[in-house]
Amino acid sequence: MKHLAIIDLGSNSARLSIQAVDDQGHNTEIKRMKIMTRLAEGMGQSEEKKLQPQAIERTLAAIQTFMRAYQDLPDLKVTGIATAAVRAASNQREFLRQVADLTGVEVNVLSGTKEAYYDYLGVAHSLDLTDYMICDMGGGSFELVLAQNNQAQHLISIPYGAVSLSEKFHLADRISAYDLFRFQNFIQKSFDQLDWFEKGRHLPLVLLGGANRTVGRCKLFDEGAIDPEQMHGVVMPTTEFVDRYASWLQMSLAERRVDLEDEADRADIIIGGLTPVVQMLTHLNMPEVIFSDSGVREGIIYEMLHE
Repeated sequence: MKHLAIIDLGSNSARLSIQAVDDQGHNTEIKRMKIMTRLAEGMGQSEEKKLQPQAIERTLAAIQTFMRAYQDLPDLKVTGIATAAVRAASNQREFLRQVADLTGVEVNVLSGTKEAYYDYLGVAHSLDLTDYMICDMGGGSFELVLAQNNQAQHLISIPYGAVSLSEKFHLADRISAYDLFRFQNFIQKSFDQLDWFEKGRHLPLVLLGGANRTVGRCKLFDEGAIDPEQMHGVVMPTTEFVDRYASWLQMSLAERRVDLEDEADRADIIIGGLTPVVQMLTHLNMPEVIFSDSGVREGIIYEMLHE
């Protein structure tokens, strides 16, 4: 039995996935961990895109926790990936050196297009869909994919995410009409630059990323699900998704924290993460969203096991 560990250094959280791979090449996830690190914190408020010392410290501490989880596994290969925050950071090289010194792992900084492609691989090989769009809302970027006949036709990474957008447009607490209008206009201009965007009209939208999954977990919790984490393939009508967003939009930060309960640590960035999704859903008249637990990490695993 071989083992594969993937450390994913995202802009809002660091994640670990440990897979057991048998002699036939079949893999099973045996451990999953997530630690909120806010690696992108402070990057959206200055022209110099620099990872901040406290964010780096939180991330290195998370990596040490991950190492304790996999260090005793036999026949182990560890892979590290990083996405938007590290991709944009002016001090990227120094940060990656710190990670390498700690772990012995050379982290692969994914391009935005590559991140979107791995999202597509993760979705395409885990959900039975034909024509659809994917939106992976991260902390420092969000990725969009248009798939037709379950083949990726267009992929893009937009370099703004839940953390950076929340900082840029002051979305943490009560949101003024002025800031919301500026934010919506900013996002719409990003969509208008995509000559293929309108091809997503009336298609279902597959959702990945922490802010999106928060909506899925809240739905399952309200419905009395035994394990609200098991949301892969869960479908939600667009009207229900928009209603949940609207209820959080009108709340203060304190009220959102209470309402989100176990997801309270996202209360200050949930509007920044969901507003672009709601704009997509309403502009393209999409009928429903489909939540996916399979994304970048699963796409990478699929590629590694089938190359």
